[in-house]
Amino acid sequence: MLYNDICEDNYPLSFLIDKGNSIDFIDGLTDKKFIIHARQMALMQKEVIGYEGENGNSWRISSDEGKHLDGTDYAPFPLGFFNASIHGDIVGRIFYFANIKSINIEKVFCDVKNFYFLTGSFVKGDGKGHAEPSEINIRIESNAEKKIIREIVDLAIKSSPIIAALRQPLENTFSLTANGRKKNIETIKISNFNDVEDPFNIYKSKPKPHNSNDYCKTIIYKTGEVSDGTVEKAPSGTATRIIRIVSGSSVTKKNSKVVEVDTVLGIPGMTHFSISMDLFGEYAPSPINIMGAAISFCYLTQTHRYIHNKKFKIEGLRMTQFMSFNQNRKDNSIIMKPLDTHLFMNGTASEEENETLINLSEKTCYLHATLSNALEPLINIKT
Repeated sequence: MLYNDICEDNYPLSFLIDKGNSIDFIDGLTDKKFIIHARQMALMQKEVIGYEGENGNSWRISSDEGKHLDGTDYAPFPLGFFNASIHGDIVGRIFYFANIKSINIEKVFCDVKNFYFLTGSFVKGDGKGHAEPSEINIRIESNAEKKIIREIVDLAIKSSPIIAALRQPLENTFSLTANGRKKNIETIKISNFNDVEDPFNIYKSKPKPHNSNDYCKTIIYKTGEVSDGTVEKAPSGTATRIIRIVSGSSVTKKNSKVVEVDTVLGIPGMTHFSISMDLFGEYAPSPINIMGAAISFCYLTQTHRYIHNKKFKIEGLRMTQFMSFNQNRKDNSIIMKPLDTHLFMNGTASEEENETLINLSEKTCYLHATLSNALEPLINIKT
């Protein structure tokens, strides 16, 4: 099967597709369904169409892997999106609550580190992804009292769906459809949704940028910075615990329309990418949308790696993913509901190989490992 390249139409790596209804990201998240449609593209490239709620704005978001995974390095790596979503949600909410309370904040500096490691092997089929608690450092320039600034930050953290995703262990659900037929799966928890349509049947044409001028035209781009050192190929397995660090930094000024994050994988020779978000999903994708894209990108990367290493005759990967939340209106605290993932594929692989693929991919996906554990982040605040 020939796959489209994410750059073949010379479109931006991310853009607004269609304008929809606005959603209240502060008080109105309960039972709002955030929908992600993702597909495999050339080599390690992936594309997402992400929706701000069922009827909200839709965004094209694209991802790739670096040369260490035989990617083309055109777009950000999946874990970089997750790192960026933490910045976008917390920083965006800090400015929102400061504005509501008429507190002046000039700048917010944010640095985030995420930690991941793999055990086992893609070849042997015993690989497992692991995540450790994130480190979040926030520094705020303001003439307000430190106590007031701390209260603002506490509000932002308590109301953050991204922080909720880190804190809560989730038992996520899945379904598998191969060659148009839904499969029975016994080794992972089955989704309760039975009528999820194949994204291949939903989209009759490729996404195109909307003609509106009222959105950010530089949502994703290479910063031009490359980490020192020479790229080395990632092994297909490991007998030792090698922690990979994903770093992101942002400086957001008062009245900025977006939170722009510089993110990079902490190994030699890696490209820095910039990812921008708008808390409300109007000027750029929301942090929730970026988080959803990150999870689907990471999952498809692991699926692709297993197909390659196990020589499965599987192709045409695409998926639908649903995220939703419950919100306590009294204090704005958030609970994330289990993530619901529906994988579609084609090929001549056996029933056993199909189920093995979805099972192994879930086990090695670093972001499913993040969601399935309680990983209380370490948050440091300076004013």
